[in-house]
Amino acid sequence: MRFFPCQPLLALLLIAGTVEAAHADEARIVPSGTNQQIDFFASVNPDCSTPGLPTVRLIDGPQAGTVTTDKGRDFMAFPHGNPRSACNKRRVAGLKMFYRAPKGFMGTDHVRILVISANGIGREASYAIQTR
Repeated sequence: MRFFPCQPLLALLLIAGTVEAAHADEARIVPSGTNQQIDFFASVNPDCSTPGLPTVRLIDGPQAGTVTTDKGRDFMAFPHGNPRSACNKRRVAGLKMFYRAPKGFMGTDHVRILVISANGIGREASYAIQTR
């Protein structure tokens, strides 16, 4: 399994959870044999700049596939009324997380991660990943 840690980030938008599928924070569907982005982590200032990248650590899983991270740019989804909601219209720098399902694997895999920001705030997130 390959997992690439990156530098810390000031703020993150994740919630804590467990690894069980029924209690996973996030559910994803990934085609068998593909490498697919399953999440994106970024910190965004009100001017849409980003102060850096998060540190993402694998706590548990996956059992069947592999998880990797890579720097990239993507869209955020700040709620209307948030001073950063104007940033939703442009890609911001951050860290993309990918899951690769082995060719032929059909089933559910689980991943639990820890994301640590530069100011010491840590959040755990869990994913139930269905491979079809």
